[in-house]
Amino acid sequence: MIWSRLSLLRPLFQTRREARDVGRRWSQAARANSDLQLDLIRFGGLLSGQAVELRDGIPELAPIDPLRLAYEAGRRDLATQLLALMGLSYPEMNRLMENEDE
Repeated sequence: MIWSRLSLLRPLFQTRREARDVGRRWSQAARANSDLQLDLIRFGGLLSGQAVELRDGIPELAPIDPLRLAYEAGRRDLATQLLALMGLSYPEMNRLMENEDE
């Protein structure tokens, strides 16, 4: 995935001033509490794998459900847009998602 904050945020705002004001607000929130970014990554499902179901105790990929796919895509889009408003860069996002135990 190519992380481009500008391309993610451009369609959301009619004016640059509006974009600047909202961006400042979310950047301040991220600076005040850095765990917000981790929460958005987790709750937005950015690290989620494909859904699985157990059949006879064996995990198999769940059948494709268009409603579930649309719901999950919406969650990921919102989380990605909020992270972009917070000013999170692609390298920072990778760093946040690394396993701290390694």
